[in-house]
Amino acid sequence: MRPAVHKHRGVTSGNGRRPVQLRDVAAAAGVSISTASRVLTGSGRCSAAARLAVEEAARRLAYAPNKIARALRAQSTRSVGMTVPWLRNPFYAELVEAVDVFLERVGLDLVLADARGSWQDEARRVNALVSRRVDGLIVVPTDHQESAAALAEAARHIPVVLLEYEVGELEADYVGIDNGLGIELVLDHLCDQGATSVRFLSSAISNSASRSRLQAFWKGTEERNLEPGEPILGRFTTKFGKEAVLRIIEEGPMPDAIVCASDVVALGVMGQLRAEGISVPDDVMVTGFDDIVFAELSDPALTTVHQPRRRLADVAVSALVSRIEGDDREPTRVELPPHLVVRRSSLQPPRIVEASSPA
Repeated sequence: MRPAVHKHRGVTSGNGRRPVQLRDVAAAAGVSISTASRVLTGSGRCSAAARLAVEEAARRLAYAPNKIARALRAQSTRSVGMTVPWLRNPFYAELVEAVDVFLERVGLDLVLADARGSWQDEARRVNALVSRRVDGLIVVPTDHQESAAALAEAARHIPVVLLEYEVGELEADYVGIDNGLGIELVLDHLCDQGATSVRFLSSAISNSASRSRLQAFWKGTEERNLEPGEPILGRFTTKFGKEAVLRIIEEGPMPDAIVCASDVVALGVMGQLRAEGISVPDDVMVTGFDDIVFAELSDPALTTVHQPRRRLADVAVSALVSRIEGDDREPTRVELPPHLVVRRSSLQPPRIVEASSPA
């Protein structure tokens, strides 16, 4: 037997409840649907009595606006899509958190997608976000060239802001840091600590930041007369850091310092060095890049280049909101300066210089 259905204030009983609709609120408040809509959206004038009646009815009925229907009428979902290369990388997770904070401040919801290291997956997720009618995209691209096609197509429909990495010839706002300056700060510090030989570990050159950091390493070691071993390129993972240490040991000799283009790689490096009985920083100094939360908690604490995540997120969200609101100026390119956070992993004990005996 089919359960009975009893109508009461626009909701049903039986197998479930129909969501409260705007007409239910209007009926309960004794006003027209248009008046209820003006009160709940703040889009027009109405009497104080009508406003109080509608607001009380909405609270009593626990009315939740139909965001999808409202978005279709306003041509906006009040949401922003974001894709990152690897959500399991703590740096990207922390960057997403910062972006979400600033989106919330301007009344926008975040819809997040993980590319899982694949530009093909990234393309599918970008297309899905556009299909969901997000108002704009903030993208940390996976590949300098391969990411271009999907992002160019997305940019035909909605604003796109690139964060951290640039993409080919794509005309879009970009927000990142001065990667070259970050490597220069590391090399200057290592020289101050007495290093004469260094090895560089980074991801394969598939994004603009990796390319910039490698170029800065070659240029910086030459300018400082440092002996640069051949860079080892792989992925921004702890596994890669461990494998790189084994390769360095096999090739020999151990450099004075290992410069990592990612904290995740540096943490893998220090873990493998410890397993091999090699002391950090006494036998070899180690530095990272990003300043993720685990950098300070590692043993020893990791010297690293700090990326101003909150500032990056603030500038990226501001740029996107400006585009959503109709700004059609030429794309902008913003590079923020990083700074070096010196911790135990790169500090050598003070050198003692004995005074010469008087003649």
